[in-house]
Amino acid sequence: MNTSFYHKAVLLIAGVTAIGIGGTILASPEVFYASYGIALPADVTLTNELRASGASVVMLGILTLAGLVFVRFATASTLLAAAMFLAYGAARALSIGIDGQPDGGMVTAMIAELVIGAASLAALVSVRKTV
Repeated sequence: MNTSFYHKAVLLIAGVTAIGIGGTILASPEVFYASYGIALPADVTLTNELRASGASVVMLGILTLAGLVFVRFATASTLLAAAMFLAYGAARALSIGIDGQPDGGMVTAMIAELVIGAASLAALVSVRKTV
């Protein structure tokens, strides 16, 4: 399969974004969440859970970037990116509907997640059209 420039760009942006966000949560959840106005309580169990979640986002980012290195993984990597970013964005949108308006940073994160997820989905559709 020949991966287009657009497809490669989407994989790069999605992978680097996931690694950056997940890595920051993994390394320092307090700092990451403080940037959204969330003060984490001194709770070892909560910190443990947040770091685990950050590590899973890092791994999804690595698997997304694998599609750039191993062309045979490009479609699966793009599917992972679309699923992850659309799930996060959709969950935030659902939360806004149920819980109300969060900090502006969370709304920005939701928009970015939906854009990256939609771009990943568009890359998948373009691959299907060429196959």
